[in-house]
Amino acid sequence: MQIGAGLFGLNLPQFLRAASTGGGVKQDVSCIFIFLAGGASHFETFDPKPDAPPEIRGLWNPTGTNVPGTFICEKMPLMAQRMDKVSIIRSWSGKTGSHLTGSQHVTSGFFPPPSGQHFPNFGCVVSALAGNRVTGVPSHFGLPVAARYTTPAGYLGTAFDAFNVKGDPSSPEVDFGKPNLEEVRFEDRRSMLTQLDNLCQLGGVNGGSLDAHDKFSSEALELLTSGAMQKAMNLDEESVSLRERYGQNIYGQRVLLARRLIEAGSRFVTINQAVQGGLFGAGTTNGTWDNHHLLFESMMSFQDEPANIPGTYNWHSTKGPGNLPQLDMSLSTLLDDLDERGMLDSTLVVVMGEFGRTPRINKFAGRDHYPGAGSVLMAGAGIARGAVIGATDRQGASPITQPHGPEDIAATIYQALGFDHHQTYFPRLTRPTPITNGHVIPGLL
Repeated sequence: MQIGAGLFGLNLPQFLRAASTGGGVKQDVSCIFIFLAGGASHFETFDPKPDAPPEIRGLWNPTGTNVPGTFICEKMPLMAQRMDKVSIIRSWSGKTGSHLTGSQHVTSGFFPPPSGQHFPNFGCVVSALAGNRVTGVPSHFGLPVAARYTTPAGYLGTAFDAFNVKGDPSSPEVDFGKPNLEEVRFEDRRSMLTQLDNLCQLGGVNGGSLDAHDKFSSEALELLTSGAMQKAMNLDEESVSLRERYGQNIYGQRVLLARRLIEAGSRFVTINQAVQGGLFGAGTTNGTWDNHHLLFESMMSFQDEPANIPGTYNWHSTKGPGNLPQLDMSLSTLLDDLDERGMLDSTLVVVMGEFGRTPRINKFAGRDHYPGAGSVLMAGAGIARGAVIGATDRQGASPITQPHGPEDIAATIYQALGFDHHQTYFPRLTRPTPITNGHVIPGLL
């Protein structure tokens, strides 16, 4: 009697009713938030330290980019030619080395209380405040989930949760919440809903409430029958050459899907971007950048088993590139693709994990959790092009310029999306509470 949408038992009319309660935004900007789950090393991505001792600088060298004076890791040659499209925040600093609280902090802009996450993730806030942009396309997606270790909707509840698209986008079995019903059975259920609505009308339901009920029921059916979602999910509409540039693997195709979902009308897409394999198992959802062991082998590929695996671990082989080349391929192609389609000015791209990694390489040839310093990349939607904001010390251990925490990242995201973070308040709270208590990072917008 309810048409499910993969929203933990919440029916679609309730979901759409809740999503419509928000107000509008000042400008029509979307966001693709690439969450590097597990915590990517800033040394091996956007803040190399060639002058540090070997146990800090690591095995790889910096490489020059198309922005004079800006250097990034040599293992990201594609991004090196696109640094004129992005800004790097090198003076980022968090508060915790915990995956759980760190992830909740950076995806919401609020440090969670001991009782667990209260304030919702960015995409859920945007969905609650702005509602759906296009009928039949949810406002907020998670690919495959809206950031590991988080409870995305927080106090808002499941009505504002992300619409998760699990599985491989290239597979016809990908799960995006559409009921797995034959057409006849679906039509039977629609007929049953119609009869129930008629009974409600005979029961003398208040006219205004009934109109709203009819509206949301109609939109729920639209989501399931309009074909907008099916079209957005059909990656076969893209050229083979473009799909290959993103990467013919599950995570490259998820980044491509994110662009298609934004193009179809979604406001916010969160990608849990990490390849699964190596020492951490073979699942397709819980990939990680959490390289405590064998960092340099693990970041490049999980296909071949290294010779020096710790005795208590098994190596799970995964074909294709590892996290670092996959990020290089998919992110560089996303930036080009958005730019060529005229979408980069209206799409904010954010790339970050929950923390950085320790300056000193440990005895297992890895780096451990380190909230003291890290790097964040942003592009599009008014973000300065080719800028480097802030710096860390010679050993990459702490910012030597004004540090910018998750609260400041939150303020910058909301500002880029058109929300006045000083005057915009969380919905459904009795006391007006601003959506962030941070500050827009100077020089970034």
